[in-house]
Amino acid sequence: MLGDLKKILSRFEKNDEDDFVIAANKLLVNQFLYADKPSHRPHYFLISTHVDYFTNLFAAIGWSLTYQPDESFIGLIPKGEERYLRLRLDESLFLLCMRQQYEERLENFDVEGGKAFIHSDELLHLYENLTAKEIPNETRFKEILSLFNRHGIIERGKPPETDPKNIPLMINPSIRQVVVEDWVRQLEELSDSAEELENDAVEEEQLEAQDAEGKQAEADSTAAEETKGQSEQGESAESNETEKQEVIDEAAE
Repeated sequence: MLGDLKKILSRFEKNDEDDFVIAANKLLVNQFLYADKPSHRPHYFLISTHVDYFTNLFAAIGWSLTYQPDESFIGLIPKGEERYLRLRLDESLFLLCMRQQYEERLENFDVEGGKAFIHSDELLHLYENLTAKEIPNETRFKEILSLFNRHGIIERGKPPETDPKNIPLMINPSIRQVVVEDWVRQLEELSDSAEELENDAVEEEQLEAQDAEGKQAEADSTAAEETKGQSEQGESAESNETEKQEVIDEAAE
């Protein structure tokens, strides 16, 4: 790789080694770079000019570089199963819901520069309808949005003062790279898995409750037997004392 970089630097004198290092780090940190973002632009164009070099560079550490010139973005996707192991269930479900929203707007020609625009209320409503799960609380939802914003999948706008919790969201075209073509099947499988897990949890709670009730009944029965035994012992002792007293009285007579 160092030999390839030296050859490139000898042909492109306007860039030095540090420029390549900074661009690579910028892509690793952000995962997606967009030509229309000022902070991304120089790194985007450097990488797009040397796609083959950066493709080989990231392949060596287990990443696939995707370059979409028509939509003006470059991104990194983990290879193999790693792409599916990084998210919690609710994060995965929201990601799939955003892909659904992106596709719906794309089919209706309701995108601008490859970007789809929605509001957080729409996303929450879709999540609830498609997954049959309760929506997360406000804190958790903001954590999920921050995660996707950090990876360049969405961008958050400023909500209106009249509806401060309804956040404008821009879904970037990189959503199609993160959520692959069988996203509908994934959504169905994740929803089914969530339902199965919930059912298993309910059944386990019921079994634990039944077990606790059985143990309590057994303990109550044991306590009752002990009480009965103590009572019988008391009655027996009292009977013996009475018999002794009768014998003493008879002797005295």
